[in-house]
Amino acid sequence: MNIYDKIKSDIAQDYYIANFPNEGQRFIAWYLRNIHNLDTYEAKDCITDGPGDKQIDAVYVDDQTETVYIIQGKYYSGDSVNATPLREILSSWTQIQDLKHLQEAANDHLQSKIADISDALAEGYEVSFELITTSTLTEDAMKDLELFQKTLSSSESLNANLVVVDEETLQVRY
Repeated sequence: MNIYDKIKSDIAQDYYIANFPNEGQRFIAWYLRNIHNLDTYEAKDCITDGPGDKQIDAVYVDDQTETVYIIQGKYYSGDSVNATPLREILSSWTQIQDLKHLQEAANDHLQSKIADISDALAEGYEVSFELITTSTLTEDAMKDLELFQKTLSSSESLNANLVVVDEETLQVRY
């Protein structure tokens, strides 16, 4: 069974159906529970997806590793995903650098997480943007990824990186 089919089967369970209105949110919750090892309540608390999410589907602050995970999920049955999700992450990276403005424009779930992000950044936490997808990136998206990673690593305003957790990486981490 490939990872997409495994996830599809898992997110059909009652917990996911009862707590998350769509497959995208269920996928992110599955990822938080199975990869970041969060319990059901922690996973639900991290989800910011929905109208006004400002391209941020979930925020998880890991105090053990001193990392803020900004997660963008793309749950696709297709073989590949283009560069659009990477551009969404670029947008969220830009917005994270102005938390006051982000606070004003964000949905309620994200607003509740902005204080956590601010506190973590004040403590010197690293920011890890995670693009999680059940597909692989196209060639053009891989080129965009490389450029974006260079931009992040050269930024002096925010200690951040970008990790693409694609179909193969999901399978290994799971």
